[in-house]
Amino acid sequence: MTSERFLVFSGIAPHPPIMVPEVGRESIASVRNSIDAMAELTRRVIESGAEAVILISPHAPLEVDSFVAYEGPEVYGDFTNFNAAGTEFSAPVDAELLTGIARAAEEENYHVSMLPDDLLDHGTAVPLYFLLRNGWSGPVVALGYSFLSNEDHLRFGSCITKA
Repeated sequence: MTSERFLVFSGIAPHPPIMVPEVGRESIASVRNSIDAMAELTRRVIESGAEAVILISPHAPLEVDSFVAYEGPEVYGDFTNFNAAGTEFSAPVDAELLTGIARAAEEENYHVSMLPDDLLDHGTAVPLYFLLRNGWSGPVVALGYSFLSNEDHLRFGSCITKA
């Protein structure tokens, strides 16, 4: 039997790869406020008592009529494409929560397509890099948009809340 879980915190995270010190190098001074904001966001997430983090990226691969999710058991980030080879990380996927989201979506006639073994897009990788760097150690669920309507996206958000 699963325990009840609730949404306890939400936030919007900056995600330019230049924020990652190994990518931005000497240019990170220009994004110092965003880097500091990610430390504050992580602090608030941890203090909220969150058991998992759901990341929704505008840069994940798009499906015409389906939302997407990065399948586990782990997700992987790598900044090689941003000239920072060796800057990589992983985090466990909350499989129970991901399954719950997919089931709630199905009840509303939505489909969640799984992205197996894909590297995270930068809209997910940058915030997750900073969450991990600043002390987050729990599981994650990484999702992406679709080409469906804004109303459909709002209804999908309700599926996330329900799960």
